[in-house]
Amino acid sequence: MDLNSFFKNLKMKTPTVNIQGGRAENRQQINLPNSQPFITTERERAAGNIGLNFEAPSTVQGQPTVFGVDASGQYMLGQTNFPEELQAYGFPQSQKFGQGLTIDQLSAYLGLPISENVDLNVNARINPYYVDPVDGQMLGKDKFIGANLEYKF
Repeated sequence: MDLNSFFKNLKMKTPTVNIQGGRAENRQQINLPNSQPFITTERERAAGNIGLNFEAPSTVQGQPTVFGVDASGQYMLGQTNFPEELQAYGFPQSQKFGQGLTIDQLSAYLGLPISENVDLNVNARINPYYVDPVDGQMLGKDKFIGANLEYKF
């Protein structure tokens, strides 16, 4: 099969999109000697993933080659606003937090039929902002590439 024929027979499956998020505002009352002002924290947050999956003809009759890509990430920005009563004690007017949009993981897969009974499956992923789950420290990139042969009885 030539490259032109390959692209003509390439089929995109339904994309997967899963995004959830929201906006929150919290108020916390502070007890000072002469007043009880509120600290207000506002936060906007969203997280999810988007995936594209494809199917293409293969050299093995009736068994397509499948491959796809997926990206997951999150968005978070927030701000804490301090009342004038606390600013008199040296607090700032407000303090921003969050990283905005971050890409948590990029992944790809390939399922390639080799014969009627054997498939080659290849998976790869990279986590650009890998954080150690134990102590929360940024460890740099986490990379993985794996492959397996699947035999069907």
